[in-house]
Order: sequence, then structure tokens, then C-alpha cells
Amino acid sequence: SSIKEETLNYGTMPEEPDYLDDHEFQVYVTLRAWRLRRKNELDVEPYKVCQNRTLCELIRRKRNHSSFASCPGIQGDAKDIKDANCAEVAVEKDLLSVWGIGPSKAAKGGFGWEMLDVLNSKDNVKLLELSRDIQSAKRKSPVE
Repeated sequence: SSIKEETLNYGTMPEEPDYLDDHEFQVYVTLRAWRLRRKNELDVEPYKVCQNRTLCELIRRKRNHSSFASCPGIQGDAKDIKDANCAEVAVEKDLLSVWGIGPSKAAKGGFGWEMLDVLNSKDNVKLLELSRDIQSAKRKSPVE
């Protein structure tokens, strides 16, 4: 493992990509690609879509808690519309806990939900699982 991985504190929220592990950084690259597409579509500066710190913190929160901003009811598991609405409220609440995400980005259909779509892609879910494995492997290894 790299020196960077040895010194990372997964309990803190990263303010910039230097504080992401290699797997998290690969997820960051996909979110930056999404941001570039949206910035070009809207003809605005990238930071107006969201700042790097927001991307980094969103990745770390999802890495640390795979259920972060999950909305199973929206995918069809909801027993009724009330369950789906409760799930949406829970996702919005989680999104609002991320630095740089306010009510408009957290609202259904906002940038926050678009970023979650990127985070929840099969490849990114796998990368975040690999990142979690780094930490659990460090906990299990004997102290030298």
C-alpha cells in the first residue's frame, strides 16, 4: 500500500482530492467527467455546478456508509407513494449534510441526485467496496 493510504483518515471529510485513496480518486474522476458535461451543457464555470470539495466529501460519505443517500423505495421497493416520499426526504437530508449541497441541489432532480447516479454506477460501487477493503485489511493485519 502507498504512504498516502497509510496516512489517510477515513473518519474525516476530505477537502481536496489529495485526501482520497486511489479507489476513491477513480470515483472522483468519474464525477469530474459528469461535472464537465453539465458545465458544458449549461455554459457555466465548473465550480458553479459544484466544487471539488463537494465531490470529495460525497465520495467519502458514500464510501464510509454504503447506505448513504440510498433510496430503495424509488427503485420500486416502495409499498406505496408514501414510502417513496419518505425515502426521497431521507436522501435529501443526507445530501444536505454534504458541504456545498444546498436545497436546490438536494431536491429531487437536482445536481445532488445526478451525482448519486454517478456514484451508484456499478463500477463506482465496486471501487468504493475496494476502498472499504483497504481499511478492513489494515484492521486485521497484525501489529509489527
